[in-house]
Amino acid sequence: MKNVISGVVIRGLGEGTYFMSMQHYQKEIKKRLGFKAYPGTLNLKIDAKKVSLLNNFKQIKINGFKQKNKTYGGADCYKAKIKNIEGAVIVPHLAKHKKNIIEFIAPIHLKSELKLKDGTKVKVELT
Repeated sequence: MKNVISGVVIRGLGEGTYFMSMQHYQKEIKKRLGFKAYPGTLNLKIDAKKVSLLNNFKQIKINGFKQKNKTYGGADCYKAKIKNIEGAVIVPHLAKHKKNIIEFIAPIHLKSELKLKDGTKVKVELT
């Protein structure tokens, strides 16, 4: 299928929780994507060639901001779902990940809801 990216769940850097807990990003995601994001991301290791698939889908921009002389970057989001859970692939403009790592945000904690462990194969369907 052209709109599916397969990946393997991996442990992240631990920064998704920090950024996804920030009020600015919470407001932006609710406004632009229509859901309150769980404060964390699901990290998936994918085939690096599959990253370009995102270019075929509508990009939703999350604006960055400044706070106390520090700049926080924006992100590009792509509506998607894992199983029947709606969410989005989020690509931070100031990403520290390699290109073959994507992050998924959703209204719930996906690892516990879907009983995912590091190494579990997952399909992300872009919508």
